[in-house]
Amino acid sequence: MRRWKKWLTAAVCAALLLGLLVPAFGSAEQVNLMAVNDTVLVELTTENMPRTVGGVLYVPYTMLSNQATGINLGVTAMYSTTQRTVVVTDGRQRGAIFDTQSNTAQELDGNPLSVRAMVRNSMIFLPIDWLCEYFGTISCTRTQTDYGTLIRVTNAAATLNDRNFVSAADSLLASSLRRYLDSGGQGVDADPTPSGGAASSEPPSGTELALACRWGGEAEACAQLIEGRERRALFLFAPEEIEGQDGLVRRLAGAGHTIGLALSGEDAEDCLAQAEEGRRLLAAAARYPALVVSAPGLDEAGREALREAGYAVWAATARGEDFSSGSALVRGLDAQGPNLVELVCGENSAAFLRGTLNAMEEENCRVYQATAPALAQ
Repeated sequence: MRRWKKWLTAAVCAALLLGLLVPAFGSAEQVNLMAVNDTVLVELTTENMPRTVGGVLYVPYTMLSNQATGINLGVTAMYSTTQRTVVVTDGRQRGAIFDTQSNTAQELDGNPLSVRAMVRNSMIFLPIDWLCEYFGTISCTRTQTDYGTLIRVTNAAATLNDRNFVSAADSLLASSLRRYLDSGGQGVDADPTPSGGAASSEPPSGTELALACRWGGEAEACAQLIEGRERRALFLFAPEEIEGQDGLVRRLAGAGHTIGLALSGEDAEDCLAQAEEGRRLLAAAARYPALVVSAPGLDEAGREALREAGYAVWAATARGEDFSSGSALVRGLDAQGPNLVELVCGENSAAFLRGTLNAMEEENCRVYQATAPALAQ
């Protein structure tokens, strides 16, 4: 009898524990959990939960943001608060631009697309199956678990299949569900309407900026500081600086930074010749396609000539040397943005960059990566 009572007590406790993890509205299968490669995204909320609308699965754009997840899928999403667009790109030639104001989408070259993004409150959701098919290098699976349906986006770097991943991540999936319930979540019984017919709240505030680092002796230290904040930047090399820097160039490219060329020519012809030489050197060093250039010596007509030749042009709006400290730089940015901030990786630059990154976090700055598609907008 005593053993039977112990068993009954244990069963009741287990049932109560399960009750804490299953929403009051019914089965936990109505909750969509998230994972990217071999990482569970535990910060699941009512605002960012994936959801199906009209048979189409939408995921928050942050699932594809290496800044948000710290995982480089090779396909990344970047949101512009000023333009209200999400650019999803492989960092080379292929990408899609979702405009949440006009409720349209187009390719980087302007060709219209039939898909749309969806807005719910302040979060933008993207049609993940369409994106997987469009790029061909990522995939999305759905797996039923004890805690809900796991939506998992992966690329070739994922090491576990879905079944083994669910088994290995059991406690993290439970934690994700618990956080969701604590945030007031109640599942996705009712489909929200797409962005064209939904009232959306304003995106989070904060000055918008992109960061570039001009190559110098502390470039490696600067890259480590930026990566430590789970961000990526544009690193600019003069063509002659690339020779002998093969290891650094490969390391920056492998970490997901953008690599561009700093051109010093006084006219478009000189700059184009430098750009072609730099492109050749980067291709030899890391098989990297140089698409971004900086040409401070050119006027707008010269920069337009570079754009017509297929380059995206970085034109800094704020330079570190013009400010006494990183916090002064951030305070001096245009709140209406966007701001293109350029620092030089010379002596003592790591300390200045650290102060800049601290100030960016304190001021809730929205930082996007300066890739060719983002600069070409």
